[in-house]
Amino acid sequence: MYFFPYFVGGFDYIDIDGRKFRFIYHEEAGYAVALAFISIVAAIFIFRPVRQEFGGTTHSNMDESLILILMIIVFGSITILTPGIFSSSKVDVLESTGRIQYVFYNCCIIGFVFGMLAGWTKHKLLILLSSAGLILTLYIGHRSALAISILSFAYIRYRNKSLLGVRKRYLIGSVLAFAFLAVYKSVYSAMKSGNYDLVNQRIQFDQLSTSALVGLEQFVTFSHLDFVVTYDYTLPCSNLWLVAFSFIPFSDSVFGSASCGFNEQVQPIFFPGYRGGVAANIWAEFYANFGYAGLPLLVVLLSLICLGIEAIIRNVQSAALKAGLIVSIIHLTFYIQRKELLGAFVSAKRAIFVALFIFGIVYIHRKCFPRVRVPATRSLGAGTTQRYMAEE
Repeated sequence: MYFFPYFVGGFDYIDIDGRKFRFIYHEEAGYAVALAFISIVAAIFIFRPVRQEFGGTTHSNMDESLILILMIIVFGSITILTPGIFSSSKVDVLESTGRIQYVFYNCCIIGFVFGMLAGWTKHKLLILLSSAGLILTLYIGHRSALAISILSFAYIRYRNKSLLGVRKRYLIGSVLAFAFLAVYKSVYSAMKSGNYDLVNQRIQFDQLSTSALVGLEQFVTFSHLDFVVTYDYTLPCSNLWLVAFSFIPFSDSVFGSASCGFNEQVQPIFFPGYRGGVAANIWAEFYANFGYAGLPLLVVLLSLICLGIEAIIRNVQSAALKAGLIVSIIHLTFYIQRKELLGAFVSAKRAIFVALFIFGIVYIHRKCFPRVRVPATRSLGAGTTQRYMAEE
């Protein structure tokens, strides 16, 4: 789906200041698209991923669920009280977004995925709070939390099934969900500022295609790949070496990455007229670093990493930890398309660290305060009883 924009041939984009940008994709980008597709298909046959099981969670689910509920309430309350977080300006929202907000967003995503793994009916309050948090996050202006939750749901449900076996109503529902997210980007600022006339204008039937195009970052981010391949652009410097340190806590603050970030180097050259950011493109980053060889290299690298994460998932019993690892896979596969590699690893790290924190709290609590086994009785009939030990 990510490479679909190439087959459209180009697009017109009108920014918030009314300036019109015209993009025409070039033939050279088609060679990169073909190589990327071939690499992906080859990886499927070479690595042959085994069936992935998501069950095997333990009785600690209720403890983890309780911690998730408390974290959503606490960090959600702080987020609601954060100045500027509900501003109609994207710049103000991003400046107001810190580590606490990222913890809240990840708690909502993990809580949603946790419910799928541990059972919706057993964790209704958690599901309710997680869903409310995702809606709040969407209103703030971050569509990614809801999109990642939907993709995690699809991953769990269809990881072991053929795509041909997916029911039509689920496909239609998925298309409608992502169409909604695409259109929402073009109206959320107007909604937050109270300009409902503009909202109504942009959701009119004759404006829906334009509104959806504005929200479909694939068209803009694919332009990165088109420009990089067409002009054979090479990055002057790269922060790929920082990926090895990305799972160290606060490494993004310690090392810093802005000067050699993909977007910071590419946007001034190819998108000088854009006032805001234009995301990034993982395929363009690897082409700009390694040429055509970078495309299969990226596929091999991500395949091996995800296979390793799935092996861990099969060997842990914590629903929270499983959820965090599943979310990290979404960051490193589906959602990586509009990022650079370091950014994707940092996002995956945040999800895993939240899950590890929850798992660690439960583990320490159980070690320090083990459940006491108490004697109990059961009837064997005819007035005979037998004492046995049962967990409290």
